[in-house]
Amino acid sequence: MAKKKSKKTSNGMFATACVLLAIILVAIVFLVKKDKILSNYKDTGFFERIFGKNPEFVEKHEDKNKETVVIKDDEIVIDVKEEPSVTKTIQDKVQTVVEDVENKINEGAKKAVEEKITEAVKNPVSEEKPAKEEEKPKQEVSAKSDYQLCFIKIDADGKIIRKIVKRTAAKSQSPLTTAINYLIEGPDTSLSAEKDCMSFIPKGTKLLGARVSDGVAYLNFNENFEFNGDGVEGTLAQVMQIVYTATAFSTVNSVQILIEGKIQPYLGSEGIEIGSPISRGMYN
Repeated sequence: MAKKKSKKTSNGMFATACVLLAIILVAIVFLVKKDKILSNYKDTGFFERIFGKNPEFVEKHEDKNKETVVIKDDEIVIDVKEEPSVTKTIQDKVQTVVEDVENKINEGAKKAVEEKITEAVKNPVSEEKPAKEEEKPKQEVSAKSDYQLCFIKIDADGKIIRKIVKRTAAKSQSPLTTAINYLIEGPDTSLSAEKDCMSFIPKGTKLLGARVSDGVAYLNFNENFEFNGDGVEGTLAQVMQIVYTATAFSTVNSVQILIEGKIQPYLGSEGIEIGSPISRGMYN
C-alpha cells in the first residue's frame, strides 16, 4: 500500500509542476509582448471604438520599443530600442521550472524509498517453510461380506455330516450368485475352517442363473449337476449343500432347482425329487 501511495504522490507532484510550468510560460510571453500588445490597442483604438475611450493604462502607455526618428543636420537617425532576448528569458524561466520539478520528483522518490525501507523493517520477510510432503492418499479398504457355505465332513464312522463354514470375501452386488459359485468351486484348504471339508457337487457344474421371488431362490444349473457318481447319499448331499447355502440368506426360504432352465421332477437315476421348492425341513 505504501508503494502505491508513493507512486500516486509522485504523479500528483509532477502534474502540478507541469501546470505551473504552463502558467509561467503564458505569463512570460505576456510580459515580454506586453508593450506591443498595449501599443496595438492604443494605435488601433480598439477600446475607443467599443467603449468610447481608451482605458487609462492604455492611454498612458508608451511603447518603449518604438522606433524614434531624429533629424540631425540633414541626417535621419532611427533609434530602435531593442527588447531583451525573448528566447533567453524563456530559457531561463523554463530551466528554473525544470529544476524545481526535478527537485520535487527527487524528493518524492526519496520519500518513497524511505517508506519502503520502513515497511521492510516493520514487516521482515519470513523464511518460507519447506512444503510438507504430499500425503499419500489412503488406500480404500474394499468392503467385505461373510458368506455361509455348506460343505460335507465325513466322521470316523463314515457318516456324512454337513458343516457350515463362514468365508469372508469381497462384497458382491449378487451375493446369492457369489455364494453358490464359491460352493461349486469347493472348499479352500488354505483356510483352517475348510481343511477337512469336501463337496459332493459334481465336477463341471455351472450356475447359469439365479433369482429370488417370494422367498424362493430359483437356481438354474447346467446338465452336469444331474450326474452324481456317489449314489443316493452323494445326490442327497449335493442338494443339501445347495439348499443350506442358499437359505442362509434372510430373503430365501426354499430353493427350486432347474436344469438348463427347466424344472425336472427328479434328479439323476436315483430319483431324488426336485420338482418343487426344497427347504431345510427336508433334512431335519
